[in-house]
Amino acid sequence: MSRRKLPLIIGIAVVVIAVLGVAVSYFLPSQEPTVTLPGISYSVEESEIGALLDFAEARELLDKHLPGVSDLRQIAVARPLTLIDIKPYYPDLVTDQRLSELDAELDKLEGSSVVVYTTGSTLVGVILDDPEARDIVDKHLPGFSTHPDIGQGRGFTLNFMQKFDRNTITDQVLANINADFEALAKKRAGLE
Repeated sequence: MSRRKLPLIIGIAVVVIAVLGVAVSYFLPSQEPTVTLPGISYSVEESEIGALLDFAEARELLDKHLPGVSDLRQIAVARPLTLIDIKPYYPDLVTDQRLSELDAELDKLEGSSVVVYTTGSTLVGVILDDPEARDIVDKHLPGFSTHPDIGQGRGFTLNFMQKFDRNTITDQVLANINADFEALAKKRAGLE
């Protein structure tokens, strides 16, 4: 009799394991691969003065090689120009030698690479801890970050959370959030 029960027990165990596997795959969030944008490169000829001033490391090099240029009264107007463009107006400050030395150091500098958040790969906790990303989600899902139970969702992705509220977290809402996340990453990488 025990030999007849053994195949039955094994069969039941296999079915239980299969059901558990399906249940776990349904309830655990699947994550998309993380995408990273490279940072922008800088040069004397191509970089706008505004981009150099806005990136702290480039600004330090600018102040090192062209002391006082970032404090010029007219620098706000010159933000869309390059250093080559303003050279004729400041011949004593913006010299070929200084520009050459600055360009050599700028060539080694690259803006920080930036992770592109997505609704399928970024955990809600990461989004909530980033004020700009949190604002994007709140724009498309009003009250999301202030929901009383949001702390329980910090370890999940928005795509996973969609399973629980498909009427609010629609595919279109997720697509709009992803588009805004991509725009945010491009802005942060200096690619906009």
